Amino acid sequence: EEETMKRVFFLLCVLFPLWAGAQEKRVITETFDNNLFRWDEFYEKDCSAGIEDGYFVLKNQKNGTVCSVAEMPIFSERNFKLTFKFLVPKLNDKYYFGVVFNYEDNENYECFMLMEKKFQCVNVKEGVVRVNRRGPVILKGGKDRQVEVLVEKKGGKLVFSVDNMEAITMARNVKFTTFGFFVEGDNVLKVDEVMVEQMESE
Repeated sequence: EEETMKRVFFLLCVLFPLWAGAQEKRVITETFDNNLFRWDEFYEKDCSAGIEDGYFVLKNQKNGTVCSVAEMPIFSERNFKLTFKFLVPKLNDKYYFGVVFNYEDNENYECFMLMEKKFQCVNVKEGVVRVNRRGPVILKGGKDRQVEVLVEKKGGKLVFSVDNMEAITMARNVKFTTFGFFVEGDNVLKVDEVMVEQMESE
């Protein structure tokens, strides 16, 4: 019996540190020294996406949109936070930039879009674009603007914040763990860092 007690005690000692650490959060940061999350890189005549000087740089020289996506190391059913740190060479009220989420494929995804003083949320289904929500946001135009976008999952809701100010909360399931960023028009977007935080248990 003493042997059994010892074994149980030993098991508790082994399991307790695991359990004690279970409430901690896991943080992974992509700083673009190398392509940790395997973002799509491509170089075409009128658009490109790739790592340059410690940034992930999207360049567009046409009217469309250029974007890059990667699968995030998250469990979509648990709460998480994704922080995107952007450097926007030309922030104005003509071109949108922002975050792609719930990305299934090129024809099915959602976007949180920003430009000077406003945001909109867009749903693309079978290639058809629909604006869900739009509103004002405190975001000044200018050159080489640093903008931080936080995407936070809280239960069945997604919260989007810009420079620590909440822009919108939506009831939304995260079905796909592929996220990304994009820029519209003849424009450039530099991504400085993407930070992923996830609670190890709820």
